[in-house]
Amino acid sequence: MTLIAILIWSCKSKKEDEDLNTDNLEIKQLHADYVNGWLEMDEEKVMGLLEENARIQPNRLKPIEGKPQIRAFWFPKDSSKTIINEYKTNLISINIIDTLAILTHNSLLDWTYQNDTTEFGMLQKGINTTIYRKQEDKSWKIWRSMWTDIYAKRK
Repeated sequence: MTLIAILIWSCKSKKEDEDLNTDNLEIKQLHADYVNGWLEMDEEKVMGLLEENARIQPNRLKPIEGKPQIRAFWFPKDSSKTIINEYKTNLISINIIDTLAILTHNSLLDWTYQNDTTEFGMLQKGINTTIYRKQEDKSWKIWRSMWTDIYAKRK
């Protein structure tokens, strides 16, 4: 009886490890897709990574909830233009707990904003935490994301 229990536990543990490794790789790929989406200024790529009821918490701003509101914040339809000059990240940790994955990374973001006669650039270094949630179809989407600037400077 004990031998059977050990074999069942061993098989289950191996399957759980494989699932965890697969999920870990998927989360890393989603993070890379997010960064690349911004570097390419691909609105649909970035927005496609979010759940419908996603929430972002930009540094020093109130939370923004829901894809329409996030889209309006990130990609306003007011003839303004944001250019991502550089976006680098370094993963600090990934923790997967059941249907949630918590990814923490630091970042360096260099961007420029243009609208009519207004133009400025920013260089930001920060710490970011993104929570991904597994969907019914087993895919992962961004559920929550927040970032805090350690350093922010106009350029």
